[in-house]
Amino acid sequence: MSKRLGAATVLALLAGSLNAATFTVTNTNDTGAGSLRDALTSAQTCAGGPHTIEFNVPTGSLTNGVAVITPASALPAITCAGTVLDGTSQTSNQGNTNDVTLGSGGTVGTGPDGVSGTGDEPALPQLNGPEVEIVGSNLSGAILTILADTVTIKGLSLHGGGDFSTNGTGSGNIKIPSGNGVVIEGNVIGASATSYTNPGGSAQTQDNLILITGGSNVTIQNNLLGFARWRSVFIFNPSVDTVTIERNEFAGSQHGIDYTSPGLGPTGTITTSKNLFHDFLDGFSFGLWVTQTGGSSDISDNTFLRLGSVIVVDVARPVMIERNVISGSAASGIGLYVASTTMPVTITKNSIFANGSLGIDLGNNGVTANDPGDGDTGANGLQNFPIVQTVTNGATTHVTGVFHGAPSTSLDLDFYANGGCSNFPRDFLEGETYLGSSPINTDGSGNASFDVTFPVPTVTGQLVSATATDPAGNTSEFSQRIIFSISPTSGDSAGGAAIAVSGTDFADPTTIAIGGAAVPVTFTDDRNLGTTSPALAPGTVNDVVVTSADGTTGTLTKGWVSDFLDVPGSQQFYSFVTKLVSNGITVGVGGGNYGVDLPTLRQQMAVFLLKARHGLCYTPPSCTGTFADVACPSTFANWIEALAAEGITGGCGSGNYCPTNPVRRDQMAVFLLKAEHGSSYLPPECAGVFTDVPCPGTFANWIEQLAAENITGGCGGSNYCPGNPNTRGQMAVFITKTFNLQ
Repeated sequence: MSKRLGAATVLALLAGSLNAATFTVTNTNDTGAGSLRDALTSAQTCAGGPHTIEFNVPTGSLTNGVAVITPASALPAITCAGTVLDGTSQTSNQGNTNDVTLGSGGTVGTGPDGVSGTGDEPALPQLNGPEVEIVGSNLSGAILTILADTVTIKGLSLHGGGDFSTNGTGSGNIKIPSGNGVVIEGNVIGASATSYTNPGGSAQTQDNLILITGGSNVTIQNNLLGFARWRSVFIFNPSVDTVTIERNEFAGSQHGIDYTSPGLGPTGTITTSKNLFHDFLDGFSFGLWVTQTGGSSDISDNTFLRLGSVIVVDVARPVMIERNVISGSAASGIGLYVASTTMPVTITKNSIFANGSLGIDLGNNGVTANDPGDGDTGANGLQNFPIVQTVTNGATTHVTGVFHGAPSTSLDLDFYANGGCSNFPRDFLEGETYLGSSPINTDGSGNASFDVTFPVPTVTGQLVSATATDPAGNTSEFSQRIIFSISPTSGDSAGGAAIAVSGTDFADPTTIAIGGAAVPVTFTDDRNLGTTSPALAPGTVNDVVVTSADGTTGTLTKGWVSDFLDVPGSQQFYSFVTKLVSNGITVGVGGGNYGVDLPTLRQQMAVFLLKARHGLCYTPPSCTGTFADVACPSTFANWIEALAAEGITGGCGSGNYCPTNPVRRDQMAVFLLKAEHGSSYLPPECAGVFTDVPCPGTFANWIEQLAAENITGGCGGSNYCPGNPNTRGQMAVFITKTFNLQ
């Protein structure tokens, strides 16, 4: 039975609707009629709302087509439900009409399409270039503070706000202490409205971009967020029920999104979906840092490119990570790092590849060996991974293998194809292309085998990895070769060096061959073996092959270096030379010699730099005849022209490259830093570190930056010897340190 509304109630509702006001900002002044401050103050009178704040700043008051407002003190908070702060309304004045192209991080390999886990990066929309920019450089707190329900902020550029705190809890550009149903959409936050880059240059001046300390049902969508000294979005100790973060681009911050304990209410959910995270700060940087003790997280269909890691730490509620692309972490970076947890982190149907270290790391301690019965504890229960024994490539992909884990348990295995070429010889497997899943059931001893075929084509040489997820949702690391490493990795060519072999799922008997020569084996346990090196030709790099009792074979490619005649173990560059050659960067000069004291020629340098920068899978384009003194085709022509095309060298002048000239030590500083940081990189100004390097000078900035990165300490006596030729021994040091070769 319906109820009639009383006449007084109807009149009150009509009055409220009729009194809803639009307050228009007509100038860029800090105070007075028509200012943003005046409009925000007026909108604090809630009677008759909801209110809208629009912009109509005349063309003559715009800067490069943008209404730039720089408050001298804190702006009034938004305290009335339903308030809309609408920067898109300024378009009537024909200001800056450029689009912000989200997705500028570029595509690396395949990405999620929301269904199968492969496809292009998220289809992020373009934003109309914000024509209203609010600069918080004069403020010690947030630019905008939201204290009401159903508030919408859209179409603005905000940057420079938020105080800095040593624990990273600074007040942000937008702060949300309370409010249900807040929407932040279509803004550029932390970046300039006209360039979409860091307005502070190299300095990171903003603590957090969006700080959520309370409220519920917050939606952050279709924004460009970047250049925060700490987090782009920080959810800090709130009683938040639900946060949805979708279709945003995050760039250049320390962390993208951080949920910090307790992170959510007990029944809340954080959904992070279809976002692009890319090019974060060097060092301790992450796309996500998840530490909530309440609620649950769904991280799906995002793309993470060129970060430190994607991280999950100390979660006490389940986390689902599915159909994401995670690629290009730093040289020592982990694709997805799961630290100590009390609840499962399920990792499925993602594309994880081309990361500096492991694709998935449980516990941040490198690859974790399996244990009999899977009784160990730690992150995700240190769930054992499957062992892939055979892969048959073709129109379909046939995979066989075994699994050793908890007895009488049902698990789901996910299978992934990897490229046919490993960037460096001993890289661990990741999971680039999702092939499909298959259930298995272990017997009473914890053993199971699998024999599966997927209707997905792969080409000869493509390797397959797999993960296992237990009934609780704990996912393992990717499966690996059963031999992880050996120590030492090089020795006298006469043989006889004692070698410790580490790996997983060894059984007695297990055989080992080094360079094709069988060697004796001492079985210690399922993770450790002992052997001795055979006599091998000097200056050779040899595979180490382990075969366990059940026929499982693992190969440590280029695992053992038989010492060069001119680089014995006592030679000062010994460890660097062995690392360089075991990574396939060079093979020496022949006759068992490395040529340690010979100069590095400019043509050789092109190969060294590009292989170290791009890995062994890299093949340079065919030459076109760029340099007059480099015959095309010829042995080094492709490499030399590729080095020039990447902006690392411009040659030696007059259209020449001088391929057989030695590389000087001052030139080498420029080559290395451009190869490491990119062709547009410019080092800091010099300070006069080396006695024989004038400051200022042509190469001084580059040389001193090379020293600052601990790649060189000079040539002794506070000198750098800039004009000296760079020997092949010195080059081994420079290359291995610059590119962190292992």
